[in-house]
Amino acid sequence: MATSGRGTATDSSILQFVLGKAAYTAPAGCYIGLLSATPTADNGTFTELTSGNSPGYVRATIDAANASAAWSATTTDATGVWKTNANTINYPTATGGWTAATGFAIYDTSGGATILYWGTFGSASTVGNGANASFAAGAIKITEA
Repeated sequence: MATSGRGTATDSSILQFVLGKAAYTAPAGCYIGLLSATPTADNGTFTELTSGNSPGYVRATIDAANASAAWSATTTDATGVWKTNANTINYPTATGGWTAATGFAIYDTSGGATILYWGTFGSASTVGNGANASFAAGAIKITEA
């Protein structure tokens, strides 16, 4: 990933939790969508693929229950504090060629607009008709620098 960040709702929740002493409730689930427009900042443009421009596309489920087992243990190194996806994440079979994806966004629901975290790919990726997009275990790295 070349660039990554938190969604503005996540930024706000963390700020309120740490400095505003507001309670924080973790999302009920985590879902990953593919983006066709490369975001450049937390409040940038996020254009997700749709079934209209990418037949058969829907967000993939990381974990509908957002269980801790869906993510690796927290690791700290010179790059910051981070976690990765613990399991392979699979999308449904493409029923037509999908629009090229340049990044991803992690959402709190399978259809809502609240972005938790986002990231970009080193280069655009396409999924052809009949193919299955996936992320191997450990491929999604969420870092708090």
